[in-house]
Amino acid sequence: MLFILRTPNIIRIFLPVVLYWYVRQMLLPSMNAKVMHYWHFVFPVLLTIGVMPDLFLSAVEKTAILDHYYAQNKYFISTPMGWLPSGFVQPASILFGIVYGVITLFLIWQTKLKMGTSYVHINKQSLIWLNLLSGAITIYFLLQFYQYINLFLNNSFDPPSQLIKCAIGISLFTYFITTPNVQENMDGCILPKEKGTPTIPEIQPDLILAVASDMEAIAFDKKMKTDQAYLSPDFDLAVMAKLVDMPPAKLSKQIKMYYGISFAEYINRLRIHHFLQQRSSFDQYTLETYMYQSGFTNRSTFYVAFKKYVGVNPSFYLKEISQSS
Repeated sequence: MLFILRTPNIIRIFLPVVLYWYVRQMLLPSMNAKVMHYWHFVFPVLLTIGVMPDLFLSAVEKTAILDHYYAQNKYFISTPMGWLPSGFVQPASILFGIVYGVITLFLIWQTKLKMGTSYVHINKQSLIWLNLLSGAITIYFLLQFYQYINLFLNNSFDPPSQLIKCAIGISLFTYFITTPNVQENMDGCILPKEKGTPTIPEIQPDLILAVASDMEAIAFDKKMKTDQAYLSPDFDLAVMAKLVDMPPAKLSKQIKMYYGISFAEYINRLRIHHFLQQRSSFDQYTLETYMYQSGFTNRSTFYVAFKKYVGVNPSFYLKEISQSS
């Protein structure tokens, strides 16, 4: 029972750092984490270690603590639990969350300002989601702070603020599951400004310069793109190996030598290229129809590949081409 009461503290300690880390990785996908970045976890780890010993208290000690708590709910605030008193853990973790929430919102604003309007337009849905997520976490910790002050001064738990926190969580989850654009962006990261959206010919894999004049490589490239065997959902390395009469292991190395990419990337780029070539007739059938006709077997694989090679999610791309036509 005591552990249940203490668990929210542990979750609350790590939540703001995880939020900051998630937002940072979404905004700056090309920036690798350095040793100094892991210092963000030092404070929550130390606090967690500080409250862990109360998990090893005897049943009698736990019962006594709970009896005191039910008699006076200020008890946890002023009594040490483990190495640290809750009077320190509670406000420190709450203020920690507020600070990180504000820093995360500032990081989003700063990145938008630095990257420019084109970046903001391309990543509109993801930026809305990150702002909502960061704002909700910040408000959550502000309400936690209000509850703590109310508990400390008035001996009252204040149910309304608890209900507001629950409403925020439900609203955020509802927005996520009802907004396809947000879900599509969750597979990867935000598109960097300098990368831009590639043209359709650029998506199709071409022979690298070193083998561009090799007759065998040219014949292989022409056969694959002409036959379009990759449009079959059952097409894989083994099928392709039979098609060109070559062992799968050797074929995999040959594709890497010819195109500088793996077999999976080679096939997915061919399929995405075929999908985009049909863009003039997108309004005739559903998106899934063209997706399956391009060789993809499920939405998840398609969305991941589309975002990876085109740079934006399918909904955004279709909206853009409909507005430009």
